[in-house]
Amino acid sequence: MSQVEFGNMSSKMLETLRVRNRGNNTVLHEAVRNGHNKVAEFLLKIDPKLACFENEAGESPLYLAAREGLLDILNQILQSSPSSAHGGSDGQTALHAAVVEKHFDIMEALLRFKQQLIKEADHQGKTPLYYAASLGDHRTVQQLLELDISIAYVLDKQGCSPIHVAASKGHTSVIREIVRHCPDSGELVDPYGWNALHIAIFNGQQTTTVHLIGIAEHNSKHLGTSRYRHSGLGNIKISPRAEQEEANAVQTYMQMGQTLLMVATLITTVTFAAAFTMPGGYNNDVGPDRGQALLQSNNDFKWFIITDTVAMTCSIIAACLLFWGAVNSNKSSYVYYFTSAAALTYIALQSTAIAFQTGIKAAMPDQQFLKTLGTLVGAAFHVITFLALSQLVKMFSLPEACRFFISHLCKLKRKIKNKP
Repeated sequence: MSQVEFGNMSSKMLETLRVRNRGNNTVLHEAVRNGHNKVAEFLLKIDPKLACFENEAGESPLYLAAREGLLDILNQILQSSPSSAHGGSDGQTALHAAVVEKHFDIMEALLRFKQQLIKEADHQGKTPLYYAASLGDHRTVQQLLELDISIAYVLDKQGCSPIHVAASKGHTSVIREIVRHCPDSGELVDPYGWNALHIAIFNGQQTTTVHLIGIAEHNSKHLGTSRYRHSGLGNIKISPRAEQEEANAVQTYMQMGQTLLMVATLITTVTFAAAFTMPGGYNNDVGPDRGQALLQSNNDFKWFIITDTVAMTCSIIAACLLFWGAVNSNKSSYVYYFTSAAALTYIALQSTAIAFQTGIKAAMPDQQFLKTLGTLVGAAFHVITFLALSQLVKMFSLPEACRFFISHLCKLKRKIKNKP
């Protein structure tokens, strides 16, 4: 076979390999889509330029491999064809797909070969960092910002930046990471003139709001006060409008706290009284057992004592937290006291309901109808209170609250040590 004939045959083979189907997919697209590693490797050896074609939806083989988490195929494409296409649907890139699907190994491979992808935005103007911030993916946000901090300032077509979307969804750790790398990113405003704090307040993200206000209050002591307070970490401006919204939100919590204090006090009173009016009464016969509960060996009675004790303890702690928060905390940190007291009051209510059920069972063990009815009513009560608590959990972050209380305990310890 002559060299000309061999060249013609090779040309025809390449043309055959590059034939597309109705979706404008090549054979490499189909191999990647179906996860056929060996086939993809074989095709790339014959024609590395197959990785440069996109289908009708704008998806490249590299994008499909990144979206499906196929690391072996992705590495083969990157090594065989460094100039391979990386586009995807809606103007996204392979890095967008890896970030959205949280394929961390895929991200690392793409950033080694195509680091420029971190700056590319999709048709909506959103960069990979924007999606990572929206998903609350702290690890990816940190990795991307360590490569290029300028992407923190890129706005999408709606005029929002990564710190804005993180604030709207309450991703406090992401905001902290962005502010750490880009101290002035907090000055970014959307088309309505709102910064991260405005957006957090508007979306009801109490934990994030308290965090941002805490930064501003901490640094205002060092930078002085003016019409705007500045955060040393992020220069986050708090406008008079935001301050008013903050004050209104805190005032609402304080009003709810008064109601919650009444509930906690009522539970304390009821459970205290129940402890001295035992189900079944006391032994009045003369002897060593006189004055003891008649049902003390009953299992339901034992559960009554345990749950009544839990209810009383939690309600007392909740009342103390509300009182302490109203007297000794600043306005912004009152939210922590309120949410902690609300969670404890929920536990106290549940325990009180269980104590009532077990008390009925202990006093009337043979009344099956009453036992069944009490169980059904108690189950309904638990479900309703659980649904109420689920609404509270949306605005309550346990790690943030723990850090808050630990920091206050440390401050109290330092004050005690510094006393003469």
